[in-house]
Amino acid sequence: MDISSVSSAAAQVQPNQAASKTITNPAQSEVATQAISSVPGASILGPQVQLSGSALLGGSSGGTSVLAAFDSDDASSLFGDLTSQSSTLINQVKLTLDARLQDQLDQIDNAAADATTTVNAQNESWISVKSEINNAQIAVSNAQDSVGRVSSTLLEMRTSIANAGTKGEDVAYWKQQFDTQINGINLEAESADPTDNLVGNINPTDGSPNTVSYRSDTDGLTSTLQGTYIGSTFTIQTANGEQWKLDNQTDLLQAYNEGGSNAETYTTRDGQTLPKATSTHTGLKLVSYNPDTQNITVDVTVVPTDPPLRITGKMQISGVGLMGSWFYNGFTTVADRNRAFSDIDKAETSIVSSQATLQLGATQTASDQKHANDALDQLSAQTVKIQQDQQAKTQVVQAEAAQQFLGIQANLRNLTSMQSNYMQAFSGFIDDPLAQVALDQNA
Repeated sequence: MDISSVSSAAAQVQPNQAASKTITNPAQSEVATQAISSVPGASILGPQVQLSGSALLGGSSGGTSVLAAFDSDDASSLFGDLTSQSSTLINQVKLTLDARLQDQLDQIDNAAADATTTVNAQNESWISVKSEINNAQIAVSNAQDSVGRVSSTLLEMRTSIANAGTKGEDVAYWKQQFDTQINGINLEAESADPTDNLVGNINPTDGSPNTVSYRSDTDGLTSTLQGTYIGSTFTIQTANGEQWKLDNQTDLLQAYNEGGSNAETYTTRDGQTLPKATSTHTGLKLVSYNPDTQNITVDVTVVPTDPPLRITGKMQISGVGLMGSWFYNGFTTVADRNRAFSDIDKAETSIVSSQATLQLGATQTASDQKHANDALDQLSAQTVKIQQDQQAKTQVVQAEAAQQFLGIQANLRNLTSMQSNYMQAFSGFIDDPLAQVALDQNA
Protein backbone atom coordinates (compact mmCIF):
# COMPACT_ATOMS: atom_id res chain seq x y z
CA MET A 1 0.00 0.00 0.00
CA ASP A 2 1.56 3.34 -1.13
CA ILE A 3 1.13 6.03 1.53
CA SER A 4 0.89 8.73 -1.12
CA SER A 5 -2.26 7.21 -2.59
CA VAL A 6 -3.83 6.86 0.85
CA SER A 7 -2.83 10.37 1.92
CA SER A 8 -4.06 11.79 -1.35
CA ALA A 9 -7.52 10.43 -0.60
CA ALA A 10 -7.34 11.76 2.91
CA ALA A 11 -6.23 15.19 1.65
CA GLN A 12 -9.26 15.37 -0.59
CA VAL A 13 -11.51 14.78 2.39
CA GLN A 14 -9.68 17.40 4.54
CA PRO A 15 -7.78 19.62 2.07
CA ASN A 16 -7.30 22.58 4.40
CA GLN A 17 -6.70 20.88 7.70
CA ALA A 18 -3.29 19.39 6.89
CA ALA A 19 -2.07 22.51 5.12
CA SER A 20 -3.19 25.09 7.67
CA LYS A 21 -2.40 23.37 10.96
CA THR A 22 0.83 22.01 12.37
CA ILE A 23 0.03 18.51 13.67
CA THR A 24 1.98 17.46 16.70
CA ASN A 25 0.82 13.85 16.95
CA PRO A 26 3.56 11.87 18.76
CA ALA A 27 3.51 9.20 16.08
CA GLN A 28 3.96 11.85 13.44
CA SER A 29 6.85 13.36 15.36
CA GLU A 30 8.49 9.96 15.68
CA VAL A 31 8.23 9.28 11.96
CA ALA A 32 9.41 12.77 11.15
CA THR A 33 12.36 12.40 13.50
CA GLN A 34 13.32 9.09 11.91
CA ALA A 35 13.03 10.58 8.44
CA ILE A 36 14.95 13.80 9.25
CA SER A 37 17.71 11.98 11.09
CA SER A 38 18.36 9.90 8.01
CA VAL A 39 19.00 12.96 5.81
CA PRO A 40 22.74 13.95 5.56
CA GLY A 41 23.53 16.97 7.67
CA ALA A 42 20.87 16.13 10.24
CA SER A 43 19.43 19.62 10.05
CA ILE A 44 16.20 20.81 8.52
CA LEU A 45 18.03 24.02 7.59
CA GLY A 46 20.80 22.25 5.74
CA PRO A 47 24.37 21.25 6.56
CA GLN A 48 25.76 24.77 6.16
CA VAL A 49 23.84 26.41 9.02
CA GLN A 50 24.20 26.12 12.77
CA LEU A 51 21.80 28.55 14.45
CA SER A 52 24.23 29.96 17.02
CA GLY A 53 25.94 33.33 17.23
CA SER A 54 29.41 31.95 16.69
CA ALA A 55 28.31 30.00 13.70
CA LEU A 56 26.53 33.01 12.26
CA LEU A 57 29.39 35.46 12.70
CA GLY A 58 32.30 33.05 12.51
CA GLY A 59 34.22 31.51 15.42
CA SER A 60 35.60 28.36 16.84
CA SER A 61 32.44 26.31 16.78
CA GLY A 62 33.29 24.85 13.41
CA GLY A 63 30.12 26.22 11.81
CA THR A 64 30.19 27.99 8.46
CA SER A 65 30.49 31.77 8.83
CA VAL A 66 28.40 34.35 7.07
CA LEU A 67 31.54 35.71 5.50
CA ALA A 68 32.25 32.36 3.97
CA ALA A 69 28.76 32.31 2.69
CA PHE A 70 29.14 35.80 1.26
CA ASP A 71 31.86 34.52 -1.04
CA SER A 72 29.22 32.40 -2.77
CA ASP A 73 26.72 33.63 -5.29
CA ASP A 74 23.64 34.00 -3.08
CA ALA A 75 22.02 33.09 0.24
CA SER A 76 20.98 29.62 -0.92
CA SER A 77 24.55 28.51 -0.42
CA LEU A 78 24.10 29.33 3.26
CA PHE A 79 20.82 27.45 3.76
CA GLY A 80 21.01 24.84 1.08
CA ASP A 81 18.56 24.00 -1.70
CA LEU A 82 15.15 24.22 -0.04
CA THR A 83 13.34 22.31 -2.74
CA SER A 84 15.72 19.37 -2.76
CA GLN A 85 15.85 19.13 1.03
CA SER A 86 12.06 19.18 1.35
CA SER A 87 11.69 16.60 -1.40
CA THR A 88 14.27 14.34 0.27
CA LEU A 89 12.52 14.56 3.61
CA ILE A 90 9.10 13.92 2.09
CA ASN A 91 10.40 10.87 0.24
CA GLN A 92 12.05 9.53 3.38
CA VAL A 93 8.87 10.06 5.40
CA LYS A 94 6.86 8.37 2.68
CA LEU A 95 9.15 5.32 2.66
CA THR A 96 9.06 5.06 6.44
CA LEU A 97 5.27 5.29 6.58
CA ASP A 98 4.92 2.89 3.65
CA ALA A 99 6.99 0.26 5.45
CA ARG A 100 5.13 0.74 8.72
CA LEU A 101 1.75 0.62 6.96
CA GLN A 102 2.69 -2.55 5.07
CA ASP A 103 3.76 -4.23 8.32
CA GLN A 104 0.41 -3.36 9.89
CA LEU A 105 -1.52 -4.58 6.83
CA ASP A 106 0.47 -7.82 6.81
CA GLN A 107 -0.37 -8.41 10.47
CA ILE A 108 -4.07 -7.79 9.78
CA ASP A 109 -4.06 -10.06 6.72
CA ASN A 110 -2.17 -12.84 8.53
CA ALA A 111 -4.56 -12.73 11.49
CA ALA A 112 -7.54 -12.87 9.13
CA ALA A 113 -5.98 -15.76 7.19
CA ASP A 114 -5.37 -17.75 10.39
CA ALA A 115 -8.92 -17.16 11.57
CA THR A 116 -10.30 -18.12 8.15
CA THR A 117 -8.26 -21.34 8.13
CA THR A 118 -9.71 -22.32 11.50
CA VAL A 119 -13.26 -21.58 10.36
CA ASN A 120 -12.75 -23.45 7.09
CA ALA A 121 -11.54 -26.54 8.94
CA GLN A 122 -14.63 -26.47 11.14
CA ASN A 123 -16.77 -25.89 8.09
CA GLU A 124 -15.34 -28.96 6.34
CA SER A 125 -16.01 -31.08 9.42
CA TRP A 126 -19.63 -29.95 9.56
CA ILE A 127 -20.08 -30.54 5.83
CA SER A 128 -18.92 -34.14 6.37
CA VAL A 129 -21.35 -34.54 9.27
CA LYS A 130 -24.16 -32.99 7.23
CA SER A 131 -23.46 -35.48 4.45
CA GLU A 132 -24.02 -38.37 6.85
CA ILE A 133 -27.19 -36.76 8.14
CA ASN A 134 -28.40 -36.32 4.56
CA ASN A 135 -27.81 -40.01 3.89
CA ALA A 136 -29.73 -40.91 7.03
CA GLN A 137 -32.62 -38.69 5.93
CA ILE A 138 -32.62 -40.38 2.54
CA ALA A 139 -32.69 -43.77 4.26
CA VAL A 140 -35.72 -42.70 6.30
CA SER A 141 -37.46 -41.24 3.26
CA ASN A 142 -36.85 -44.38 1.19
CA ALA A 143 -38.13 -46.54 4.02
CA GLN A 144 -41.29 -44.46 4.32
CA ASP A 145 -41.84 -44.81 0.57
CA SER A 146 -41.44 -48.58 0.86
CA VAL A 147 -43.96 -48.69 3.69
CA GLY A 148 -46.42 -46.76 1.53
CA ARG A 149 -46.01 -49.23 -1.33
CA VAL A 150 -46.44 -52.23 0.96
CA SER A 151 -49.57 -50.66 2.41
CA SER A 152 -51.01 -50.40 -1.10
CA THR A 153 -50.06 -54.01 -1.83
CA LEU A 154 -51.95 -55.18 1.25
CA LEU A 155 -55.10 -53.62 -0.18
CA GLU A 156 -54.53 -55.42 -3.46
CA MET A 157 -54.06 -58.70 -1.58
CA ARG A 158 -57.52 -58.33 -0.09
CA THR A 159 -58.85 -58.22 -3.64
CA SER A 160 -56.95 -61.40 -4.52
CA ILE A 161 -58.42 -63.26 -1.53
CA ALA A 162 -61.93 -62.01 -2.21
CA ASN A 163 -61.76 -62.98 -5.89
CA ALA A 164 -60.39 -66.41 -5.03
CA GLY A 165 -63.64 -67.07 -3.17
CA THR A 166 -65.88 -65.62 -5.86
CA LYS A 167 -67.85 -68.11 -7.91
CA GLY A 168 -66.68 -68.29 -11.49
CA GLU A 169 -63.23 -66.80 -10.75
CA ASP A 170 -60.02 -68.68 -11.51
CA VAL A 171 -58.83 -69.66 -8.02
CA ALA A 172 -55.42 -70.77 -9.28
CA TYR A 173 -54.86 -67.36 -10.90
CA TRP A 174 -55.76 -65.41 -7.76
CA LYS A 175 -53.71 -67.76 -5.64
CA GLN A 176 -50.72 -67.02 -7.90
CA GLN A 177 -51.46 -63.29 -7.68
CA PHE A 178 -51.45 -63.49 -3.91
CA ASP A 179 -48.08 -65.26 -3.83
CA THR A 180 -46.63 -62.75 -6.29
CA GLN A 181 -47.83 -59.93 -4.06
CA ILE A 182 -46.17 -61.58 -1.05
CA ASN A 183 -42.94 -61.80 -3.00
CA GLY A 184 -43.32 -58.14 -3.99
CA ILE A 185 -43.59 -57.14 -0.34
CA ASN A 186 -40.43 -59.07 0.52
CA LEU A 187 -38.55 -57.58 -2.42
CA GLU A 188 -39.65 -54.10 -1.37
CA ALA A 189 -38.39 -54.75 2.15
CA GLU A 190 -34.91 -55.54 0.83
CA SER A 191 -34.80 -52.94 -1.96
CA ALA A 192 -32.46 -50.55 -0.12
CA ASP A 193 -28.75 -50.95 0.47
CA PRO A 194 -28.37 -53.30 3.47
CA THR A 195 -26.41 -50.80 5.58
CA ASP A 196 -29.04 -48.09 5.07
CA ASN A 197 -32.11 -50.34 5.11
CA LEU A 198 -34.58 -49.38 7.82
CA VAL A 199 -37.35 -51.77 6.70
CA GLY A 200 -35.35 -54.91 5.95
CA ASN A 201 -31.98 -56.58 6.45
CA ILE A 202 -33.06 -58.17 9.71
CA ASN A 203 -30.68 -60.18 11.85
CA PRO A 204 -30.75 -63.73 10.44
CA THR A 205 -30.26 -65.25 13.88
CA ASP A 206 -32.86 -63.54 16.04
CA GLY A 207 -34.89 -61.58 13.46
CA SER A 208 -34.15 -58.22 15.11
CA PRO A 209 -34.51 -55.17 12.81
CA ASN A 210 -31.62 -53.26 11.33
CA THR A 211 -30.30 -49.97 12.73
CA VAL A 212 -28.60 -47.06 10.99
CA SER A 213 -26.04 -44.92 12.84
CA TYR A 214 -24.46 -41.67 11.69
CA ARG A 215 -22.45 -38.75 13.05
CA SER A 216 -24.62 -35.87 14.17
CA ASP A 217 -21.90 -33.54 15.49
CA THR A 218 -18.24 -32.82 14.91
CA ASP A 219 -17.34 -33.92 18.43
CA GLY A 220 -18.02 -37.59 17.60
CA LEU A 221 -21.62 -37.64 18.80
CA THR A 222 -23.72 -40.16 16.85
CA SER A 223 -27.42 -40.77 16.35
CA THR A 224 -28.93 -44.21 15.80
CA LEU A 225 -32.14 -44.85 13.89
CA GLN A 226 -34.17 -47.86 14.87
CA GLY A 227 -35.37 -49.90 11.93
CA THR A 228 -38.43 -52.06 11.44
CA TYR A 229 -39.36 -54.96 9.19
CA ILE A 230 -42.11 -54.78 6.59
CA GLY A 231 -41.40 -58.09 4.89
CA SER A 232 -42.57 -61.52 5.99
CA THR A 233 -40.40 -64.55 6.62
CA PHE A 234 -40.41 -67.65 8.79
CA THR A 235 -38.33 -70.57 10.03
CA ILE A 236 -39.40 -74.03 11.19
CA GLN A 237 -37.31 -75.61 13.92
CA THR A 238 -37.79 -79.40 14.13
CA ALA A 239 -37.30 -81.56 17.18
CA ASN A 240 -34.16 -83.21 15.76
CA GLY A 241 -32.44 -79.85 15.36
CA GLU A 242 -33.07 -79.46 11.68
CA GLN A 243 -34.00 -75.93 10.66
CA TRP A 244 -35.95 -74.86 7.59
CA LYS A 245 -35.27 -71.26 6.55
CA LEU A 246 -37.06 -69.17 3.96
CA ASP A 247 -35.08 -67.05 1.54
CA ASN A 248 -37.82 -64.53 0.84
CA GLN A 249 -35.95 -63.08 -2.12
CA THR A 250 -36.09 -66.36 -4.06
CA ASP A 251 -39.12 -67.93 -2.32
CA LEU A 252 -36.98 -70.97 -1.53
CA LEU A 253 -37.37 -72.93 1.74
CA GLN A 254 -34.04 -74.64 2.52
CA ALA A 255 -33.21 -77.24 5.21
CA TYR A 256 -30.12 -76.69 7.37
CA ASN A 257 -28.44 -78.99 9.84
CA GLU A 258 -28.50 -78.42 13.58
CA GLY A 259 -27.31 -74.91 14.26
CA GLY A 260 -28.50 -73.68 10.88
CA SER A 261 -25.04 -73.20 9.37
CA ASN A 262 -24.83 -75.88 6.64
CA ALA A 263 -27.41 -76.43 3.93
CA GLU A 264 -28.57 -80.03 3.72
CA THR A 265 -28.90 -82.14 0.59
CA TYR A 266 -31.55 -84.59 -0.58
CA THR A 267 -31.07 -87.80 -2.54
CA THR A 268 -33.88 -88.60 -4.91
CA ARG A 269 -35.20 -92.08 -5.58
CA ASP A 270 -33.20 -92.26 -8.76
CA GLY A 271 -29.99 -91.36 -6.94
CA GLN A 272 -29.68 -87.65 -7.71
CA THR A 273 -28.31 -85.34 -5.02
CA LEU A 274 -30.17 -82.05 -4.80
CA PRO A 275 -30.49 -79.23 -2.26
CA LYS A 276 -33.01 -80.16 0.40
CA ALA A 277 -35.25 -77.27 -0.54
CA THR A 278 -38.55 -76.38 -2.20
CA SER A 279 -40.56 -73.43 -3.51
CA THR A 280 -43.28 -72.15 -1.21
CA HIS A 281 -45.43 -71.62 -4.33
CA THR A 282 -45.54 -75.29 -5.31
CA GLY A 283 -43.80 -77.48 -2.74
CA LEU A 284 -45.64 -76.92 0.57
CA LYS A 285 -48.90 -78.26 1.93
CA LEU A 286 -50.18 -77.32 5.38
CA VAL A 287 -51.20 -80.27 7.52
CA SER A 288 -51.83 -78.46 10.81
CA TYR A 289 -50.96 -75.30 12.68
CA ASN A 290 -51.63 -74.14 16.24
CA PRO A 291 -51.38 -70.33 16.48
CA ASP A 292 -51.16 -70.50 20.27
CA THR A 293 -48.13 -72.79 20.39
CA GLN A 294 -46.78 -72.08 16.86
CA ASN A 295 -46.54 -75.85 16.36
CA ILE A 296 -46.81 -76.75 12.70
CA THR A 297 -46.82 -79.84 10.52
CA VAL A 298 -46.25 -79.46 6.81
CA ASP A 299 -45.56 -81.69 3.84
CA VAL A 300 -42.51 -80.63 1.81
CA THR A 301 -42.10 -81.80 -1.78
CA VAL A 302 -38.50 -81.57 -2.94
CA VAL A 303 -39.13 -83.19 -6.33
CA PRO A 304 -42.58 -83.90 -7.76
CA THR A 305 -41.73 -87.55 -8.51
CA ASP A 306 -40.88 -88.34 -4.88
CA PRO A 307 -43.34 -88.45 -2.03
CA PRO A 308 -43.32 -85.36 0.24
CA LEU A 309 -41.32 -85.09 3.44
CA ARG A 310 -43.49 -84.52 6.49
CA ILE A 311 -41.84 -82.21 8.97
CA THR A 312 -43.10 -81.11 12.36
CA GLY A 313 -41.69 -78.32 14.44
CA LYS A 314 -42.21 -74.86 15.84
CA MET A 315 -42.63 -72.01 13.41
CA GLN A 316 -41.23 -68.55 14.08
CA ILE A 317 -42.69 -65.76 11.95
CA SER A 318 -40.96 -62.38 11.48
CA GLY A 319 -42.26 -59.20 9.92
CA VAL A 320 -45.84 -58.39 9.04
CA GLY A 321 -46.93 -61.99 9.64
CA LEU A 322 -48.32 -62.83 6.20
CA MET A 323 -47.70 -66.27 4.70
CA GLY A 324 -48.00 -67.63 1.19
CA SER A 325 -51.24 -69.10 -0.14
CA TRP A 326 -50.07 -72.58 0.93
CA PHE A 327 -50.54 -71.53 4.56
CA TYR A 328 -54.21 -70.74 3.83
CA ASN A 329 -54.84 -73.96 1.93
CA GLY A 330 -55.12 -72.11 -1.37
CA PHE A 331 -58.21 -70.16 -0.12
CA THR A 332 -60.40 -73.18 -0.76
CA THR A 333 -62.76 -72.56 2.16
CA VAL A 334 -64.32 -69.52 3.80
CA ALA A 335 -62.39 -70.30 6.98
CA ASP A 336 -59.12 -70.30 5.02
CA ARG A 337 -59.94 -66.97 3.41
CA ASN A 338 -61.02 -65.45 6.71
CA ARG A 339 -57.71 -66.52 8.24
CA ALA A 340 -55.90 -64.76 5.39
CA PHE A 341 -58.02 -61.63 5.89
CA SER A 342 -57.22 -61.71 9.60
CA ASP A 343 -53.50 -61.89 8.89
CA ILE A 344 -53.80 -58.92 6.51
CA ASP A 345 -55.48 -56.98 9.33
CA LYS A 346 -52.49 -57.78 11.55
CA ALA A 347 -50.09 -56.86 8.75
CA GLU A 348 -51.75 -53.47 8.34
CA THR A 349 -51.44 -52.85 12.07
CA SER A 350 -47.77 -53.79 11.84
CA ILE A 351 -47.34 -51.35 8.95
CA VAL A 352 -48.86 -48.53 11.02
CA SER A 353 -46.36 -49.34 13.76
CA SER A 354 -43.56 -49.26 11.21
CA GLN A 355 -44.72 -45.84 10.03
CA ALA A 356 -44.56 -44.57 13.62
CA THR A 357 -41.05 -45.96 14.05
CA LEU A 358 -39.89 -44.29 10.86
CA GLN A 359 -41.52 -41.01 11.84
CA LEU A 360 -39.33 -41.00 14.95
CA GLY A 361 -36.36 -41.41 12.64
CA ALA A 362 -37.59 -38.56 10.44
CA THR A 363 -37.91 -36.31 13.50
CA GLN A 364 -34.44 -37.25 14.70
CA THR A 365 -32.75 -36.63 11.36
CA ALA A 366 -34.62 -33.33 10.91
CA SER A 367 -33.39 -32.19 14.33
CA ASP A 368 -29.83 -33.23 13.51
CA GLN A 369 -30.08 -31.52 10.14
CA LYS A 370 -31.17 -28.27 11.78
CA HIS A 371 -28.31 -28.55 14.25
CA ALA A 372 -25.82 -28.95 11.39
CA ASN A 373 -27.37 -26.12 9.37
CA ASP A 374 -27.24 -23.80 12.38
CA ALA A 375 -23.58 -24.64 12.90
CA LEU A 376 -22.79 -23.98 9.24
CA ASP A 377 -24.73 -20.70 9.35
CA GLN A 378 -22.72 -19.61 12.38
CA LEU A 379 -19.47 -20.45 10.60
CA SER A 380 -20.62 -18.48 7.57
CA ALA A 381 -21.37 -15.54 9.85
CA GLN A 382 -17.90 -15.87 11.39
CA THR A 383 -16.35 -15.81 7.92
CA VAL A 384 -18.23 -12.63 7.07
CA LYS A 385 -17.22 -11.05 10.39
CA ILE A 386 -13.56 -11.93 9.79
CA GLN A 387 -13.73 -10.22 6.41
CA GLN A 388 -15.54 -7.21 7.83
CA ASP A 389 -13.06 -6.88 10.70
CA GLN A 390 -10.17 -7.20 8.27
CA GLN A 391 -11.62 -4.48 6.07
CA ALA A 392 -12.38 -2.21 9.03
CA LYS A 393 -8.89 -2.60 10.53
CA THR A 394 -7.33 -2.02 7.13
CA GLN A 395 -9.27 1.20 6.71
CA VAL A 396 -8.29 2.37 10.20
CA VAL A 397 -4.54 1.86 9.72
CA GLN A 398 -4.71 3.38 6.24
CA ALA A 399 -6.51 6.44 7.61
CA GLU A 400 -4.02 6.77 10.50
CA ALA A 401 -1.08 6.51 8.09
CA ALA A 402 -2.61 9.12 5.83
CA GLN A 403 -3.17 11.47 8.77
CA GLN A 404 0.42 11.01 9.89
CA PHE A 405 1.73 11.75 6.41
CA LEU A 406 -0.45 14.83 5.98
CA GLY A 407 0.53 16.10 9.42
CA ILE A 408 4.23 15.61 8.80
CA GLN A 409 3.85 17.19 5.38
CA ALA A 410 2.25 20.23 7.01
CA ASN A 411 5.09 20.43 9.57
CA LEU A 412 7.65 20.29 6.80
CA ARG A 413 5.85 23.07 4.95
CA ASN A 414 6.02 25.20 8.11
CA LEU A 415 9.73 24.47 8.52
CA THR A 416 10.35 25.28 4.88
CA SER A 417 8.48 28.56 5.28
CA MET A 418 10.57 29.37 8.36
CA GLN A 419 13.75 28.58 6.45
CA SER A 420 12.61 30.84 3.61
CA ASN A 421 12.05 33.67 6.10
CA TYR A 422 15.60 33.24 7.40
CA MET A 423 16.92 33.35 3.87
CA GLN A 424 15.13 36.58 3.15
CA ALA A 425 16.37 38.14 6.38
CA PHE A 426 20.00 37.14 5.96
CA SER A 427 20.00 37.87 2.28
CA GLY A 428 19.60 41.58 2.92
CA PHE A 429 22.22 41.53 5.64
CA ILE A 430 24.80 39.81 3.46
CA ASP A 431 24.28 42.26 0.61
CA ASP A 432 24.96 45.32 2.92
CA PRO A 433 28.65 46.56 2.38
CA LEU A 434 28.86 48.15 5.83
CA ALA A 435 27.78 44.89 7.42
CA GLN A 436 30.39 43.05 5.46
CA VAL A 437 33.15 45.46 6.63
CA ALA A 438 32.10 44.93 10.22
CA LEU A 439 32.09 41.21 9.74
CA ASP A 440 35.49 41.25 8.08
CA GLN A 441 36.98 43.20 10.99
CA ASN A 442 35.53 40.71 13.49
CA ALA A 443 36.84 37.88 11.43
